[in-house]
Amino acid sequence: MARKTNSKKSTPANTPTKQKKKVAEKKPSTIIPKERVTKSVDELIKYTSKSQESDKEEEKNGKKQLLEDDEAELKKDLQLIVVNNKSFTGTSKSFKLKLLNIKHSLYKPWKEASLTAVKDFKILLILKDSDIKKVSEDDLFDKLDSEGIKIDEIICGKDLKTVYKAYEARSAFISQFSLILADDSIVTSLPKLMGVKAYNKVETTPVAIRTQANKEFSLTTLTNNIKKVYLNQLPIKMPRGTTLNVHLGNLEWLKPEEFVDNILSVSEQLIKGFPIRSVFIKTNKSPVLPLYYNQDVLDELVAKKEKTQEKTEDDMVTIDGVQVHLSTFNKGLMEIANPTELGAIFSRQVNSAKKRTSDELEKKSSESETVKKAKN
Repeated sequence: MARKTNSKKSTPANTPTKQKKKVAEKKPSTIIPKERVTKSVDELIKYTSKSQESDKEEEKNGKKQLLEDDEAELKKDLQLIVVNNKSFTGTSKSFKLKLLNIKHSLYKPWKEASLTAVKDFKILLILKDSDIKKVSEDDLFDKLDSEGIKIDEIICGKDLKTVYKAYEARSAFISQFSLILADDSIVTSLPKLMGVKAYNKVETTPVAIRTQANKEFSLTTLTNNIKKVYLNQLPIKMPRGTTLNVHLGNLEWLKPEEFVDNILSVSEQLIKGFPIRSVFIKTNKSPVLPLYYNQDVLDELVAKKEKTQEKTEDDMVTIDGVQVHLSTFNKGLMEIANPTELGAIFSRQVNSAKKRTSDELEKKSSESETVKKAKN
């Protein structure tokens, strides 16, 4: 009796063969790949460490003056640069900070680091005139101490009008604080009371918090909102322009993986809320590292630019060998004018077009020289 073999020839034609299952591509769990952010943070830590070593060596050899503590700290200041497709706030200037959720508190490590820094980490609370006597620093201590939060001073709007009315006194008082919290019902009136200078820095710009429940002052509501900001939120100042700078803290304040979590959280909230074009990361003295590009937004920008160029080209006419842009009225005038006199009639437009062409050529030449130098 012939022995059966397991060769392909002995397999019946109608026997289905096992097919390999297609492995579905694993989609990244975050908009920006976590690995990219991790690598960028690691690279910036290495760069900053090398820069510090180089500074110390130069100081040792007398080639460089000893760095001030503040300047040395600034080198480790981590920032997220976010570029929007259009203005973040439109034509109006926004004094109110936007609060973004983060996993790891910026203020806790900031306060710990301040123990050995020139400036102490202090918190100011600004309440309504009618609520100032309803709470004391001791009341807040009992509610917040377990989280390591201390409110250093409580004032009301009236204090800013009287005790700190003088510019020097007000400026010196406000500059003491690293976090200023204010009742959300009075926060819009504070720019006039605190002065515009206070709003130049995020740390001295008031963060709006709720203090009321059922239209009445509530100690529980107040303390819960203080905890929320201190432990899980990051205030950012929205610019009128298209570039946003987000302060993420000193590189020594958090672990690398904690920075990565916060960067991913902040980036995703901004990308979902605005037509963000690109996101970069850097320290004050480091190169800029790219984290994200939105191709759809970039394509939209290119399409708009091409459309504008096409429209401009349609409006162009040639006078004395020069491409000139004319309005509808001037085009009509051109049709009835003597062709030999066009150069004289539209001399202003012709000269302007010549100057613009000359400037563009000069700019291109300058950019070309810059690129050549960079390559060398």
